Amino acid sequence: MYADVMFFFVSMAVALGVSLNFVAISLLLLAAGLAGLTIWFWISARPEPEALAPLEVMSQADFAQSDEETRKQMLNSVRAAPVIAAPAVVSASVVQDTPQTPNATK
Repeated sequence: MYADVMFFFVSMAVALGVSLNFVAISLLLLAAGLAGLTIWFWISARPEPEALAPLEVMSQADFAQSDEETRKQMLNSVRAAPVIAAPAVVSASVVQDTPQTPNATK
């Protein structure tokens, strides 16, 4: 099938007066462009999120054959650490000595 398609394109090129060297060079350039595009795609592809790590562990045979406590330990070992926000730091200039009621205005 592939040879038939290539033969068709080459025969059409010859019929139109295009040299075989031009066809060969253009196919090589196309292959180089596709290789460059593939390399760029693989480098720029995003890694999977950490939130999907427990699903990967669940698909293993060890997970299916283990008891409930071992399963929890396996899942907790790959889970992403929760983001804990640091408490807001209030500067001394913002803190006022006199308490205010919620509806009070200055």
